Amino acid sequence: MTTTLLHPATTSTSTTDVLRVLLDDALSVASDDATDSYSSRTAAGRALLSLAALARRAAGALGAEPGVPLTSGPGIVVQRELAAATHLLDEAVDAADGESPEIADLVLPAQRLHAHLLEALAAAGR
Repeated sequence: MTTTLLHPATTSTSTTDVLRVLLDDALSVASDDATDSYSSRTAAGRALLSLAALARRAAGALGAEPGVPLTSGPGIVVQRELAAATHLLDEAVDAADGESPEIADLVLPAQRLHAHLLEALAAAGR
């Protein structure tokens, strides 16, 4: 008698994809609101800048030149920094030959920053 074990089809999401989804959502949230809400002097703005810095670190881990992260600025500049860092990560993922294990270490901080962004916006009534 032969026993056959069937494994259900599983799909796994790469840690890079998880990071990209968080960044895309943050971009979406930031684009729906007034730019003054995202100045680096606000909690939401600081969360966006931190997410952008994580995106640059991830791009660097994939072999791209990460550049220098922005540390402060008005809301529109903060939004553009997040967009630029996200674009850099997208390009790095497309050019990379596989996934870097370093990116897995960035997902949890990115999730926390994303949650902090949403909490800051909720506290501000947005």
